[in-house]
Amino acid sequence: MQLFDNLRGWSRFKVYRYMILLGLSLAGDGWSYESSVIASIIQMPAWIANMGYTDGVIPDSQNQWIGPVYSLGQLVGGLIAALFLDKLGRKPTMVVGAVLMELSTALLVWSGGYAVVICARVIEGVSIGFLLLGYQIYAVEIAAKEDRGFVSSFSLMTGNFFGLLAAGIIYGISYDTGNVGWRAALGVTFIPATLLLAVLPWVPESPRYLYEKGKEDECRQVLGRLHGCTKDEGVLVLSEDAEIEFEAMKAAISWDQAHGQDKWAALWNSKAARYRSFVACSSQSWWAWNGQSIFTYYYTIVFTAAGITDPHVQFGIAGVQNASWCVGGIVGGYLLDYWGRRTNYLIGTGQACVCLIIQGALALGIFDKGIENHAAGAGFVTVYVIQWFLWVMFFSPVVNMLPAEIYSAGLRARGYAIANIFSMAVGFATQYSALPMYRSMNGWVWIFFSGCMLFAFSVIYFTYPETKGMTLEEVEVVFGTGADQRVKAALGAPSGVQPHTPIHFRASAAHDIEEQEHDKADTAGKDIGGGVVRAA
Repeated sequence: MQLFDNLRGWSRFKVYRYMILLGLSLAGDGWSYESSVIASIIQMPAWIANMGYTDGVIPDSQNQWIGPVYSLGQLVGGLIAALFLDKLGRKPTMVVGAVLMELSTALLVWSGGYAVVICARVIEGVSIGFLLLGYQIYAVEIAAKEDRGFVSSFSLMTGNFFGLLAAGIIYGISYDTGNVGWRAALGVTFIPATLLLAVLPWVPESPRYLYEKGKEDECRQVLGRLHGCTKDEGVLVLSEDAEIEFEAMKAAISWDQAHGQDKWAALWNSKAARYRSFVACSSQSWWAWNGQSIFTYYYTIVFTAAGITDPHVQFGIAGVQNASWCVGGIVGGYLLDYWGRRTNYLIGTGQACVCLIIQGALALGIFDKGIENHAAGAGFVTVYVIQWFLWVMFFSPVVNMLPAEIYSAGLRARGYAIANIFSMAVGFATQYSALPMYRSMNGWVWIFFSGCMLFAFSVIYFTYPETKGMTLEEVEVVFGTGADQRVKAALGAPSGVQPHTPIHFRASAAHDIEEQEHDKADTAGKDIGGGVVRAA
C-alpha cells in the first residue's frame, strides 16, 4: 500500500461507509473529552465552591475518587454492553450509551454535591463502555480492510474536536468566578450524544451480526450497500470483493458456531485463544502506565512544581494541547493503515519512555531541590506536550481498535469486554494512586513510568502480530484459530503461516498446523477393529 492510496478511489460505496462512521463517531472516544473537560473543571474555584467546599479545597480522600471513579463505571458498562451487543445488536447498544451520556451530563451540569458528582461519573463511565464497544466493533465490522484503521479512529478525532471546543470554553471561563462557564463547558457533551441519537436510525446493522442471527439475505444486502453491488433483473449481485468477504465471513462464523467458539470459554480454551486474549488484554493496559494518571487530574499541581503558577497559563497550555491532539489523531489514524498497528504502538511507547526520562531528570535535578528555573519549567512542559502529541498520534488510534479487530465475530463483544476490564481496572488503580504516588516519589515517579513504557515496548516488539490490510477473517489465520483452514479456502490463501506473526509465534503456529494435519491423516487412515476405516 502506498501512502496516499486511501485518498483515491472514492466510489459511492466508500463515501457511504465514511458518512456512516463519521456520523456515529460523534459518540467520541469518551476519554478525549473526559480528560480535557473534567480534569480542568474539578480544579476550578467556582466549581469547588459550588460543591460546598467553602475553603476552596477538596480533601485528598475525596479528590482521589472524582477523577478515576468513571473507570469502574466503564468496567461494568463494558460487560453489560457485551450482552447488549450479542443479544440486541450494535445499534441498540449505542442508543443506550447515548442516553446514559445525556443523563450523566445533566447530573454533572448540576453538580449538586460530592455524591451527585460520583454518581454522574459512574454513569458516564457506563455510557463510555457502551459507546466505546459499540462504535469500535461496528466500525471494524463494516470497514474495508484497506482503511479499517483510519475509520476506526474517527471517534478519536471527533472526541478531540469536542475536547478542543471545551478547552476553549474553559480557558475563557478561567477569568470568570461564576458558575455559568463551567456548566456550559460540561453541557457541550449534550451535543455529540444528541447528534448520535439522531444519526443512529439511518444506519444499517452490522452485516456480521446479521449473519450470526441467521439473517443471511439482509446481511448480503448490507454488504452490497457497503462494499459494492449491482442489480440483475432485480436480483442482488455482490461485487467480487463483497462476495469474497461474505464467503469468508460465512466460513468463519459457521465454524465458530458449530464448534462452540462463540462462548465465553473460547476466550482461553486453546493456545490460539490465549494468545489472542493476551494481546487484547495487554494492549488495553499500557495506556495507564505512561504518567497520564498524574497529569490528567493534577496537572495544575505539576505545573506549579515546574514554576508555572498562573492558572490562566495552565489552562491555556491545556487548550494548545487539545489543538495538537486534533491534528495528531487524524495523522495517526491514517498511518495505521500505512505503517501498521504494531509500528504505531512501538513509536507511541518508545517516545513516551524517552520523554519521561527527560521529565524525570528535570524534576530530580531542579524542581525537587527547590530551585526556581523558568527555562527548566518551560522545557518540562514542552516535553510533556510533545509526548502527548505523539502519544495521541501513534498510540491512541490503535488502542481502542485492536481488541475489536483480533477477535472473531462471535467473541468480539465478549473479548473486548474482558480487555476493557483490564483497561479500566489498571486505569483506576493508577489514577487513584496518582496523587499520593506523586507526592511521595516526586521526580522518581517519571522514571518509574518510563520503565513501564520500556517494558511495554519490549512486550509489543516480541509478541504482537501485525494485522494491517487484512479482512477480519484473515486475522483468524494470523492467530491460528480453528476456523483458519475454512477461511483460507474461502479466500484462496495458499500459505499455512502468515508472515505477519512474530517469529517465535510463527514457529509455534507452524508446529500446530503440522500436528493438525498429522491428526487428520492418522484419523482418516486408522483401521479400527476388523478393518473399519473412520473418516475424518
